[in-house]
Amino acid sequence: MASKISKEVSAVQRGSGEKIGNALMQYSSFFFGVTFSFYFGWLYTCILFAILPVMAASGWVMNVSMEDGQTEKMKAYAQSAGYAEQAL
Repeated sequence: MASKISKEVSAVQRGSGEKIGNALMQYSSFFFGVTFSFYFGWLYTCILFAILPVMAASGWVMNVSMEDGQTEKMKAYAQSAGYAEQAL
């Protein structure tokens, strides 16, 4: 039961708390970065758009690895909760 409660609380926190703030930060960073680069010259814009695919790919890789780590953590937590219930 403790494992299920922890999983549900974690799902609610991930669903509403972190993602809204992260999305707002990412969109504003992108918008202000593009605005800054267009304001200060075409060279900054070319550099920004050349690096953008690399940044997107690295963000995707980090997201996949974080999801895998979270899955493994929840499996280990569920297993240890089962052992604790058996012990009690």
